[in-house]
Amino acid sequence: MLKCYKFIESSFVPSDEDEATFFDLQKPDADEIRSLSEKLAVPLHFLSDPMDPKERPRIEQEGIYTLVILRVPLFGQTGLDRGTAEARARKHVHSTAPLGIVFSKDTLITVSWRNDMVQELLGRLTRKPYPRCPKSAAFKIFIETASDFIGQLERLEEITDRAEATLSRAQQNEEIMALLSVDKILIHYTVALKSNKNIMERIMEQHVVKLDPDETDMLERALTENQQAIFMADIFGQVLGSMSDAFGTIISNNLNKVVKFMTGMTIILMVPTFIVGAYGMNVALPMERHPAAFWILFSLCLLSCGGLWIFFSRKKWV
Repeated sequence: MLKCYKFIESSFVPSDEDEATFFDLQKPDADEIRSLSEKLAVPLHFLSDPMDPKERPRIEQEGIYTLVILRVPLFGQTGLDRGTAEARARKHVHSTAPLGIVFSKDTLITVSWRNDMVQELLGRLTRKPYPRCPKSAAFKIFIETASDFIGQLERLEEITDRAEATLSRAQQNEEIMALLSVDKILIHYTVALKSNKNIMERIMEQHVVKLDPDETDMLERALTENQQAIFMADIFGQVLGSMSDAFGTIISNNLNKVVKFMTGMTIILMVPTFIVGAYGMNVALPMERHPAAFWILFSLCLLSCGGLWIFFSRKKWV
């Protein structure tokens, strides 16, 4: 699907294809890619490469056009207020995806393989710092992409906070699985952020694209936002690792408590079992003809169990 916009006074308004300066390709088919490539004289692979979900961040120039591929977070149903911790993690953002940005001095093209990847972003392109042209709007996308990562990291932190609330009573694998899901997402985020940073630094330091002072400021702000996201991801990764270790330790400790309790109960029950077993033999035994022999043995069993229970309780073995 192709959507066309025209850049007017720091904002994008819908336009027909002939007057448009911003083309948003959402999950395009081969005919749409070929048609736009021929119309704007854009290299065909500039429009087709971002359609590969595994495409890595890179920058490429050909003629008047520059292709930048960034990794952006995929948005999905968060479900943060419903279901188990594991379910919330699985309903959350699961990975990152490539976003192709093709720009020249007068034209901006975005290529995404999902229909919802750019639409929410468009509403934020006209916030400060204001883009002045399609090329500066491309750098504004860099800023908003880094902001999206920060927002998603904060959402992931909500999931870990909920899992942390159950830390002291962790008995099942649910919390561990939730943390593993979040850890997997975090790895994708960290790789994407560091790859995006390399692209921005290359544009800034190697002058791959000619920049004016305002565009340089925009790119520096994008780098700052991206570096903040990387810092958050690194800290979050360390916290997540500590939490995972704590969960494993607590679950192991809880298991040890159960085993210790069962072992103590087994020892406590061994004494009355021995007494009853001994008096069940078909041999001559003390008090075998005593009229209160049953109650004496029963009392002896209760006393032995009670005594051992008190002893083990004081030792905190049960």
